Amino acid sequence: MISAAASAAQTASVAVKIQETATQPELDELGRDMSMYKRMEMKRRAEARQRRRAKFDSKRISSSMEVDDTAERKIEGESSTEESESESEAYRSSRDRCLEPVDQILSDASEEFSQLSVVKEKLEKWKKEYAASYRDAYMSLSVPAIFSPYVRLELLHWDPLRKSDDFFDMNWYLLLVWNGC
Repeated sequence: MISAAASAAQTASVAVKIQETATQPELDELGRDMSMYKRMEMKRRAEARQRRRAKFDSKRISSSMEVDDTAERKIEGESSTEESESESEAYRSSRDRCLEPVDQILSDASEEFSQLSVVKEKLEKWKKEYAASYRDAYMSLSVPAIFSPYVRLELLHWDPLRKSDDFFDMNWYLLLVWNGC
């Protein structure tokens, strides 16, 4: 009898230990309960699925209730981007106000530095006549920084959404596309 009681006690103790390990949470290296994070993530994804389903169902129901009027019907994914005349006029006036000082930027520069074409010609002449000093001055690395202000000033006037000006017809592009500097 005593041996049976001892055996039953040992079996009960093993069962309790198994049950304790089964209910102990899985902890990460910082002691956080990973199973809780997993449960929270599963709950969040289930709620997101329900919201998507509800949104889809409400769209389907509302679209089935709509009257088929082609003038009133909107195509899904399209939106109207039409501007009123006052919005267009406000845009033009604010753009013109911003571009007014741009035309004055190089007005005080001497004639030899006021235009990109003149600067490009000077650099090409230097490269042709004094190739060694041009190379020693690392001009091939400096030329983009020299041309950059002229290019940026011209790009300020470029408005591809409102005007049909082609990027490849811009003055700086035509000058520099086959640049040998």
